[in-house]
Amino acid sequence: MTVTDDIVDIGKLPVAADAMPLGSSELFFSTTDRRGVIRLGNSVFARVSGYALDELVGAPHNLVRHPDMPAGVFELIWERLRGGRPVAGFVKNLAKDGSAYWVFATMSPLRNSYLSVRIGPRSDCFELIEAVYAHARAVEDRAGIAGAGRRGRAVCGRIAIEEALRHRGFTSYDEFMATALPAEISVRENSVRKAFARPHAQGPIGHALAAAMALDDEFAPLVGRLAGYQRLCERLTVAAERVIEIADRLDISVAAAREASRPLASAAPVLANVARVMGDPMRDAGTALRGLPAALDLLRADVLRLRFRISLAALHNTTVAAFAAEVIDGSAPSQSLQAVPLLCDAAASGLAEMAEQAQRLNGELAAVAAVTEHAADALDRFRRFLGQWRILVLRYKASPLIGDRLDPIDAEIAASAEWMSLLRDLGAEFRTATVVIDTERLRRQWTAIKHTARW
Repeated sequence: MTVTDDIVDIGKLPVAADAMPLGSSELFFSTTDRRGVIRLGNSVFARVSGYALDELVGAPHNLVRHPDMPAGVFELIWERLRGGRPVAGFVKNLAKDGSAYWVFATMSPLRNSYLSVRIGPRSDCFELIEAVYAHARAVEDRAGIAGAGRRGRAVCGRIAIEEALRHRGFTSYDEFMATALPAEISVRENSVRKAFARPHAQGPIGHALAAAMALDDEFAPLVGRLAGYQRLCERLTVAAERVIEIADRLDISVAAAREASRPLASAAPVLANVARVMGDPMRDAGTALRGLPAALDLLRADVLRLRFRISLAALHNTTVAAFAAEVIDGSAPSQSLQAVPLLCDAAASGLAEMAEQAQRLNGELAAVAAVTEHAADALDRFRRFLGQWRILVLRYKASPLIGDRLDPIDAEIAASAEWMSLLRDLGAEFRTATVVIDTERLRRQWTAIKHTARW
């Protein structure tokens, strides 16, 4: 067992009366070796778990594992850690006195160790996961009764968790944790900054704290901007669906217009010609928009992955600030700063992937903008053809022959104007959307903080 054993079931269950909840700005920290033996821990870990630090250091991390924890969660976690990827999840832990406490835990592989930062769960994701974990525990219990061994029960639990999350709208556990981490960060952003700012701090540690707080100021807008891009995807999805519905209805209206224009082909050939070609741009718009869902799904997934990486770096950076503030306040010995280089390394470890994700995301944003703008242009061409045909009907006094076929066409002219305008606006938003991350500057700042912490 390793640090991942600290990742336990979460749900917004009522916390036991004897639980020791985490404050909104508290973070607790630990590292383990590859065998799961605790190397470092902070004072918050000791207080919440009920163990003294000298009891924790050198002990296996499953010392705090709660028996309610579904084994399937650890399957999911180990799969990612063994692949060299960070992971996050809600965890129910066991304190020394037998009480339970919940955390949202992140774990990152670092060379020959694992680093974990935990915070008290506050987001809506906390409510959702309780039912998921309860389902997984029931599945594991049934598998055990049927004769499955420890490994078999864990596999059954992992599958049950993934299936339950899919039923709740998440395509995978990765999507869930990439949603939960930014949510947990965002609900405590202001209180964390208020808790750790020490404007009068002097010396190297004061400079390190100021640098960490400056980095925090950069991360929050980035996470917020990416959340905005997710909402932009949702708005475009709705708009595209509506325009496709209009296109499908207009296929019927255009066919009716062509049929009505045919008897007038000799007397008014231009009417028939316009009717013949006016449906082409609408079909073009529909074809373009039908390809958008796949592109938007890819874009949303990449936005989530980048938000996860940035949020994790922000959490590690905030933990650096927490250590520095404790030392400045005199509530922790200066040797506790030995954790700071590890946190800086963990924050910097994802920079290359972050830069790659940002570049890919910018390309996807531009591609979606191009498709959206093309569809808006095609819709505009269709409206102009349709309006021209409507004028020709009046000019050639063809209304009596066309009859009630005009009503649905007139209605679609009005409806398409609204959605064409919306598509243009959304296309412009995607066109100007961009993610700029100066990863080299971030790396330099974390390197400087590391050197300061060794002082």
